[in-house]
Amino acid sequence: MASNISWLYNLARKPVAVKQEQTTVVTKTSELVFDAIQECREYAHGKLEEAAVIATTKYQDARTYVAEIDYEGMRENMMQNVLVMQSSVRGTVQRASNFVLSLDPRDIPDEMIMPAVIFVIVVLVLLGLAYRKRQQAIKHRAQYGENAFPPFAPCNWFETVSALTGREQPWFFKQSAKLVGPIFRLRLPFIKAPMFVAIGDVETAKEILQDPDTVKPEAMYRTIEAIAGGPNIVTSEGSHWKLSRKCLTPAFMMAHLDRMHRVCKDQTEEWIENRLEQSIRAGESFDVGEECMFLTIAIMCRAAFEYRIRDAEAKDLMTDLETISRDLGVDDIQSPLFRKLFSSSRRSSEDARTRIQAFGQKILTTYRKGNKMRRQSTAPVKESIISLINKNTHYEDDEHRVADIVMLLISGHETTAYTLAWILLELARNPRELSLLRHALSGSDDDLAQQMLKDILREGMRLRPVSPGIGVRMIGKDFYLKDKAIVIPKGSYIMFPSMVLTRHNVKDPEEFRPSRWTDHPTRTFLPFSTGKRNCVGQALALAEVTWVLSRLCAKYDFQIEDEGKAVFCATLKCVGARLKARHWDRSHGRSF
Repeated sequence: MASNISWLYNLARKPVAVKQEQTTVVTKTSELVFDAIQECREYAHGKLEEAAVIATTKYQDARTYVAEIDYEGMRENMMQNVLVMQSSVRGTVQRASNFVLSLDPRDIPDEMIMPAVIFVIVVLVLLGLAYRKRQQAIKHRAQYGENAFPPFAPCNWFETVSALTGREQPWFFKQSAKLVGPIFRLRLPFIKAPMFVAIGDVETAKEILQDPDTVKPEAMYRTIEAIAGGPNIVTSEGSHWKLSRKCLTPAFMMAHLDRMHRVCKDQTEEWIENRLEQSIRAGESFDVGEECMFLTIAIMCRAAFEYRIRDAEAKDLMTDLETISRDLGVDDIQSPLFRKLFSSSRRSSEDARTRIQAFGQKILTTYRKGNKMRRQSTAPVKESIISLINKNTHYEDDEHRVADIVMLLISGHETTAYTLAWILLELARNPRELSLLRHALSGSDDDLAQQMLKDILREGMRLRPVSPGIGVRMIGKDFYLKDKAIVIPKGSYIMFPSMVLTRHNVKDPEEFRPSRWTDHPTRTFLPFSTGKRNCVGQALALAEVTWVLSRLCAKYDFQIEDEGKAVFCATLKCVGARLKARHWDRSHGRSF
């Protein structure tokens, strides 16, 4: 006893830092024991008072043990002392656990059984999630070091699914990029699903798209494949895609652009005479989206498939394509199961698919048989798309040929039509830009006119990107983003939202300003993708839009009668927008 009193006296004279270390040890021990007591009380309610007594006794033992530590040698044996106390606390908890296990369940009140079961389940789930998160962190650090995954979009998985399957998809991506940056992850309700990442940075997108290990995940394109009637040049991978692409590439070579331009010119003049001039004579406005669809379908059928489509056929095809567009918008995903299986909208979509596939077969049959109009007007073109599809022996059967015809028709008509419609609307909203273009087109400087057309076309596609994105890709390796300390792991699914690609690092992105391309002539936002899976038909699309714009803007003036509204359904459409056209008098500088 005397030695203890002497030790306490000497301890009082020790530096404060030593007392603090002692207090830290005691406090930590107290916290551990308190946690043990709390767990015991939760499991066995009042019957764990005995376990609490045991734990309290051990707590007192721990304090006494600490009080008797020889602080002269504390630095050497402090760690060992702490381990001994931790072992003592674990013994306490183990005894309490054994005590709980020895209890007779019949002694537990009935009203406590269900809460206890629920509590245990919740605790186990939380422990499992915590353990999984810890293991993921350890694995991530071992694989990727300090490089983090991209941040999540600031919304839950329900909001994400609703946006991706609804009419707000482009604006969802745009808003998410504004809040967390151009590269972010999507929360989806799938446990084993790969990571879904949105890439809105052009340089990163180019790096991924041009990588040879990046592929299209065919499972993501089942709906489109079903519409076309089988594997096709847009949705397939591997040998089927390579053979189809190799087959069709010659039709889009520079040597055939003259023929495409002639077709664009002829069909545009026919449309102007039969439809645009008729609306001018009647003093009526026209639906710009609907009329551009009518024109581009006629151009596509004749330039690509050597098929002269009749007005009634074009109208029916437009109706079916609009129905298919709603199907591509995957609105049915949000509907109940019975509606998806039995609704009239679902049946009408399937009927539209059947009719479009039948139209594709009709194009192929007509080409093979040759009709009277084609024999009298022009000879078959050796390197047109339809001729190359017809003579390609790598197709297994005509069903696969029709699938490519349908897919080219679907992917080529609507994007071109609404790109043209949006540009005409923007020029009508910005009469100064229209006047500058008209002046260049009527002048003698062809280079200036071509450059202005090119700038207006690029700005129109930037401001109103008709396609929601480049498509989904699966990456075949880990991508480390430069200067961002971010890694995208191999096997991730990548989306490239156009609303982000066309606005990231762009000054005043919501303004229609063609002159911005004069300062940045080499800048791009990948409107036709890049790499091996770039758009095979971009030459025809550019030929269509360029010729139609130059022809209309040189001779006509446009005023907006109804702004309509922007609606996303597979593509970004100007629904209900109406323009009123008038002839432009070049000599007097006014419309009439």
